[in-house]
Amino acid sequence: MDLLSALKNINELNQNTKLKILCVGGIVVEGTYDSYTSALDNEPEEAEITIRDASNKGLVEILESEIETIEVISN
Repeated sequence: MDLLSALKNINELNQNTKLKILCVGGIVVEGTYDSYTSALDNEPEEAEITIRDASNKGLVEILESEIETIEVISN
C-alpha cells in the first residue's frame, strides 16, 4: 500500500479522524489519526502511521508494509 497516497485521499484528515486499519494477518486497529512519519524520517526506513487506539487510548505505530486497507469511520 502507498500510505502517503492513501492519506492524501482522506478529506480533512486531522486528529479527530477515526480510522479502521486492516493489517496483514487480519488484525484490525481502530482509533483516531495521530501522525504520519515518512520513510526518510523513520528507522527502519519505512513510512508509518500512528493512531490512538480506541480500545485502550494508547498510541499504535503501524508500518506501511503491515497495512492492507485504511477506512475512514468518521471525520
